[in-house]
Amino acid sequence: MNRFHCSCRHCNCLALLFILLSTPFWCAGVHAQTLRIKLINGRNGHPISDSFVNVWVGNARKDAMPIPTDQEGIARLRLTEDDSEIDVRNRPGVGVTNPVVKYSDSLRVNAGYVSCQPNRPDYSWLLIQSFSTSDVLRSGVVTVNACGKANASPQPGELILFVRPLTFWEKLKQ
Repeated sequence: MNRFHCSCRHCNCLALLFILLSTPFWCAGVHAQTLRIKLINGRNGHPISDSFVNVWVGNARKDAMPIPTDQEGIARLRLTEDDSEIDVRNRPGVGVTNPVVKYSDSLRVNAGYVSCQPNRPDYSWLLIQSFSTSDVLRSGVVTVNACGKANASPQPGELILFVRPLTFWEKLKQ
């Protein structure tokens, strides 16, 4: 009986030690996290590189942040709680590179390409889609692909959008 009591106390001490040591990591994650928005061509599964994604985090900004995509089709932004870290300088022709924005529960995105979601509206390249920031950070989010057979599995912190380039006729409608 005495032996069992010691081992329980030992387990409680180990659990407390684990909580105390891991708390700084949890707190650090809340203050600055990177969010990745990846554009994938729904027809062939290739990333859409050297493009822009228009992003709004929360409702504070009226103008979108045009964030460039890299060779892997990824636009990155960092979320922070610290106002002194915020940096959203827009360079003409380059966009907002390495943006740091205030965390908000909502995220809105416009890719400038035709959405591959089923039942998409006409002029879907103008569509602004809303997402939960916490869902994207916690488990990742991927949109449905009705344009082809390409698929993807999101990672935490990743928003994957299946889109396709505009056809000749769609470009004429613009």
